[in-house]
Amino acid sequence: MHNRKTALLCGAALAFALPGLAMAQTAAAPAPATQQDEQQETVLDDIVVTVERREQSLQNYAGTAVALTGEDLKAVGVQDISDLEGRVPGLSVANNGGNIEIYIRGVGSSNNTELGDPAAATHYDGVYLPRPAGIGSAFFDIQRVEVNIGPQGTLRGRNATAGTVNIVSWKPGLNIWDAAAEFEIGNYQQRAFQGMVNIPIGDTAAVRIAGYHLEHDSYYEDVGPAGVGVAEAENNDAGRVQFLWEPTSRLSILLGADYVRETGTGYTGTNYANPLGEGIDPDDIEDPRRVIGRAQTPDLNTRHWGARAHITYDGDLFDIEYTASYRDLVYDYRAVTPLSPFYPGVIANLTGPGGIGETLDNFSQFQSITDSQSKTHELRFYDNEGPLIWSLGAFYLEEDQYAFLGSTGDRGLFFQGVEFNMPDVDTTSYAVYGDMTYSVTDRFRITAGLRYTEDEKSRRGVAARYGFALGAGDFNCCGGVRVGTEGFEFAGRDRTIINPDTNNNGTISEQEIIDFYFNGVSQFGARDNIDDIFANGPVPGGAPNRPACLDTVTGDFWNCAADGRLTYAVPFTGQIFQQVGESQIDFVDWRLRAEFDVTPDNLLYGLIATGNKSGGFNDNIGNAGLAPTYDAEKVTLYELGSKNEFYIGDLRARLNASLFYNDYEDQVLTSLLSVAQIVEFLGGPQQVPVPVDSSLALVVSYSYNAASSRIYGAQFDGGIDLPWNIGLDFNLLYLKAEVVEAEEIQDFRFQADVSPTEAVFQSIDGKTLPRTPEWQFNMNLTQAFPTETMGQFDYVISAGYRSDFFTTIFNGEDFQQPNNPRRRLDDRVDGYWTFDAGFGWTPPGDGRLRFEAYVNNLTDEIHEAAIIITQFDNTRFFTRPRTFGARVRVQY
Repeated sequence: MHNRKTALLCGAALAFALPGLAMAQTAAAPAPATQQDEQQETVLDDIVVTVERREQSLQNYAGTAVALTGEDLKAVGVQDISDLEGRVPGLSVANNGGNIEIYIRGVGSSNNTELGDPAAATHYDGVYLPRPAGIGSAFFDIQRVEVNIGPQGTLRGRNATAGTVNIVSWKPGLNIWDAAAEFEIGNYQQRAFQGMVNIPIGDTAAVRIAGYHLEHDSYYEDVGPAGVGVAEAENNDAGRVQFLWEPTSRLSILLGADYVRETGTGYTGTNYANPLGEGIDPDDIEDPRRVIGRAQTPDLNTRHWGARAHITYDGDLFDIEYTASYRDLVYDYRAVTPLSPFYPGVIANLTGPGGIGETLDNFSQFQSITDSQSKTHELRFYDNEGPLIWSLGAFYLEEDQYAFLGSTGDRGLFFQGVEFNMPDVDTTSYAVYGDMTYSVTDRFRITAGLRYTEDEKSRRGVAARYGFALGAGDFNCCGGVRVGTEGFEFAGRDRTIINPDTNNNGTISEQEIIDFYFNGVSQFGARDNIDDIFANGPVPGGAPNRPACLDTVTGDFWNCAADGRLTYAVPFTGQIFQQVGESQIDFVDWRLRAEFDVTPDNLLYGLIATGNKSGGFNDNIGNAGLAPTYDAEKVTLYELGSKNEFYIGDLRARLNASLFYNDYEDQVLTSLLSVAQIVEFLGGPQQVPVPVDSSLALVVSYSYNAASSRIYGAQFDGGIDLPWNIGLDFNLLYLKAEVVEAEEIQDFRFQADVSPTEAVFQSIDGKTLPRTPEWQFNMNLTQAFPTETMGQFDYVISAGYRSDFFTTIFNGEDFQQPNNPRRRLDDRVDGYWTFDAGFGWTPPGDGRLRFEAYVNNLTDEIHEAAIIITQFDNTRFFTRPRTFGARVRVQY
């Protein structure tokens, strides 16, 4: 019998790591033979993780981490990384228009541009992913997902201020023939398949091949007259092959390659601007995914593949590890956003002078392309035995990107779109590090780690805002100017003119603007007429849809004064800016830790750890003018914790706890600001003279060091093995995250050229950090019923709770109307519960046949995962609706 009194005192006194869902559950499905040993664990058996770059029991890890087994995730219908939202206290995962945003205890980043970096580093089989888009479909044939909470600066390297998420796949097994196939059907016409085969090659080598397919209809529904396809339909394929060779007992070579292809309709979110403008309470909108679609069906095409080599050698004095990888990502998304969610009277509110048909026939759209090729190399020397456990290494990252964002402004008189075209975006990162743990006694250990990192970034490209003045003198005609209709194609990377000043005379003429614009379009749409207006430029496409008065041409102007119609067609100037920027930044991360074994089952620890997220630079102000820089963010974590296992009677139990405090300095905010707002933020025209070629109205993504914050709280997790094969576990987080000191910042929910009295400096002191519910709770109940004649029945029931939280730094405050706040500014997400369940049956026999059913989000709670608020938008991205299905698995 263990020392219960000591265990309970330790458990109640201090703070705790979060195994939470980490335990493998008796209700989980039997796995292929290579996985059988792990799947037979009870709830409280050890979970082996590689949090500190070595295998160890999660219960013996002196810090906060979570390990979610692949079978546990699948049992309740988890499909991809975004479904981790709500499953781990402190972890927030949102799919923001296809960009995976991960926040851990309030530390994260919403800068999804080519210049941005995540604050929570994502790894795939230990390889760092600078752009995690498209990695969601890698959630097949996985052993576990490790979530390391808190700065990992000396352990996992680059940009891990919040923590890390590591997806760990099953590796080949030596001397094992094994294969499995699984078929699944579900609601929304979901169909899924995954298979695996493990083939031994002699006694020293093996290959493991796994594949996956998932498709389902849209979670959205177009209930408007247009009848177009809408967001969140998927048709994905993925494959992975790994080769393991161990020619000697000391040498291991693992080669792997994987491929993911995601297609479908992507993630547009739902724009609430219309109902909020009409005074509609969002709570009165029953289903935010029932929308009024327009124009055309969104189109997503993502390809993400990679190859890696992992070599280890067990030496006499120390071990050596070398990892090399290459990743290639192409994310290409073209979409129009729905006009509005459905509510009674919405069609009447959307109907303009030209009728509802004209409103729906608006091809204002956007296309976003991220093309990233990254290489990593890491060489590490280490020793995991003896009183001194140490690691010394070097890390190198090289990333080359092409980035494109284009939009069309259909049916506009003065705005025809935006283009950011960046053919040359380069990042390199170098780091050297050391980390060691020394056993002073058999029960007392100390740890110290240090890492130096140097990041360099550079970019070359062009940014443009196209605005052509088209209309009559009274602005009452020719609003039918069209661009972006069926068949329209941006030139993208095929653009040949980057600098519109083609004659190099120092000025950009109206003709050069026209030539530049046409060079950015590879084909106009079938009903476009902007090419006809500007003299049928050299781009194919278009149709004879010219406004009636375009037959009379006078110089650069079309003059139709006789019939009172089109009198001019003049391009605005000062809308095209060369983007040339670079930055170099270095920083040091470190950690100190002490841990003490009160008994073999009771651990006390205290640690201090730091992490930095790289700084960078912004878009140029003016034509290749100032590119404002920002410094690295820094998080310093202070944590006290205790981990304890003990018995209550004959029942094995676990209780862990931790107290933590994060000092979050130089916090970077990213927002959409106009040039006018940026100049004012930097000290006004007296400090940053506005270039003569700059458009004050041009809106760009802008990042800046804005605040220092404090994040503190307590975390508890526990579990118990109850009679009748019942397992119960829970985790609870209390979290406070608030700004303690900040500059006054521009209210970037407004544009200076539209609402100059609202887009002014405001205080965010005392505001709660986004995505930080004060209370977060998760619980799992599992049970297995083995029978002699019917085989085994089992189930898992999961519950989760999140209290209220905000999604922007302004916390929904209306500075101009504090007593009557406008709903458009509301970014609060009300507290909610979620419930998931999984059921399984293994028929009598050798366990090679398995039937399962699941329901994810049982009560169909749909809540905002992210909200984007701008001058004209209140766009919300939501958690997955209720899904359910059944699957059968056959093991050969």
